[in-house]
Amino acid sequence: MMTYQLTGEEALAQGAWESDVRVATGYPGSPSTRFLEHLAEISDPGEVYAEWSANEKVAFEVALGASMAGKRASVSFKSVGLNVAMDPLMVANLGGVAGGLVAILGDDPGAWGSQNEQDGRLLIRAAEVPLLEFSSPQEAYEMVKYAFSLSERYELPVFIRETRSSAYESGPVQVGAERIQVSRGTFAELKSLKLLPLRVPQKHGELHAKAPRIISEFNKSPFNQMTMKSPQGIVGSGYMAAKVARVVGGEGGQKFSLFKLGTVCPPPEGKLIEFLSYLEEVLVVEELLPMVEQYLRSLAQSHNLRVRIYGKDTGHLPQSGELFRRHLRKAIKEVFKVEIFEPDSGEEGFPESGVTKSLPIQCPYYQAFEAFSTVIPKDPERRPIFVGDDGCLIRFMNQPFSLLDCKFCMGAAIGMASGLALAGEKRKIIALIGDSSFFHTGLPAYLNAVASGVRIMIVVLDNRCTAMTGCQENPGTNLNLGGRKQKRVSIESVLKSAGIEVFRSVDAFGEKAVLASAFRECLDSDELAVLLVTGPCPNLTGKVC
Repeated sequence: MMTYQLTGEEALAQGAWESDVRVATGYPGSPSTRFLEHLAEISDPGEVYAEWSANEKVAFEVALGASMAGKRASVSFKSVGLNVAMDPLMVANLGGVAGGLVAILGDDPGAWGSQNEQDGRLLIRAAEVPLLEFSSPQEAYEMVKYAFSLSERYELPVFIRETRSSAYESGPVQVGAERIQVSRGTFAELKSLKLLPLRVPQKHGELHAKAPRIISEFNKSPFNQMTMKSPQGIVGSGYMAAKVARVVGGEGGQKFSLFKLGTVCPPPEGKLIEFLSYLEEVLVVEELLPMVEQYLRSLAQSHNLRVRIYGKDTGHLPQSGELFRRHLRKAIKEVFKVEIFEPDSGEEGFPESGVTKSLPIQCPYYQAFEAFSTVIPKDPERRPIFVGDDGCLIRFMNQPFSLLDCKFCMGAAIGMASGLALAGEKRKIIALIGDSSFFHTGLPAYLNAVASGVRIMIVVLDNRCTAMTGCQENPGTNLNLGGRKQKRVSIESVLKSAGIEVFRSVDAFGEKAVLASAFRECLDSDELAVLLVTGPCPNLTGKVC
């Protein structure tokens, strides 16, 4: 055994590497990016094929295909990426997997780097597949190895959920540091995976039949631990168990019965009934929504247990935002009338979000819009409406440009701009979208806009990387995750192939007069007009943002 200092994400990657994962896919986004990056770093050439896929749906499908070939595979993405991957997930749970398929989901309580604050556990519960949550880097390492085995035994995708806190926490991890060899056969040797409509009810029934066996296994799982000390108890789900332990440690730890919940879906029913039967009152600590709390309340009612259950539904813990130790101390005081004193931990001191900063002048976006601003009408009634997308272009809302009027989710700029124009908005509508967002989900909206003939202007900003999340690769780059050459998909060729009439391409670092002229030509057009702005992100060579 060897001991490494690893973050939660790096521990997951170490465990995946040791488990003989062969294909690893993902889409970058906090807090899930580091898993795939670290896996690529610790893998020798030829051991693991790792890629940043065009989007999360593609990433899941590539991993699923590798599993169908009998190889172990992983896929990783953040909370909102699960929305994109739901289509293949909701048939993979019925069609089954062969080689172990483990998905790393990064939820973002507090929305520190996301456009919303969603609880991925609810979608995974809807898919009826196992979900695990770790409480330490050591447990993350052990949990991912178990997850591959669980996936193969029940022929289901298995999810491991992390949050910013659990992903970034660093600690000593004892590892085997050796890669095992796993063989599940070949595609030709495995059963046919054709999910036809007439077979769905049968396959759904088979999925339901697996649940009791998984629950029985989870009732004995070491990832669930309980200590009985008093009729006052606290349930901590996933990493919340670690925060609870820190708050009630020392003398406080002698006052409460504790349950550390690691197998979240399906819950370990028998173990939880045993715990609740011992208690008079229990506080449930979880992020984000009261999913476990509501399950325990239902469980207590159906088994005639008189335990009082507190948490988010009762108003003792907030239903939005990340939970901090001050929230736990307050809830413990209100529920159990026990006051816990501890010095300020500084746990809420997260760095300033990059979206609040101005674009650096070295950025191609800054250089281009410095020229574009000279021809944008200043009159509010004539000024265009700028519909933005995810990525660095969010910073256009800041000085010196202050141009972003609305922004929702990834890939939505072109579709929303089209809707504004089709609804009769008199001002010119300009959709701003980056290269990664365009490949992610912007392309279908672009084709739809061309087909409908909507009169908008589209500005595609190609800085040759997925810049906002750390300059990761995408289909428009000539290198893959491992630093090896790949075929670069030309955005210009894709844009032109749709047959548009008004198209201009400019170098962001070119002459200002040429940039301004191209922008004005597209702005004044009565047809769908596309302006492609190219220029490498300065972070590709030096950190400036």
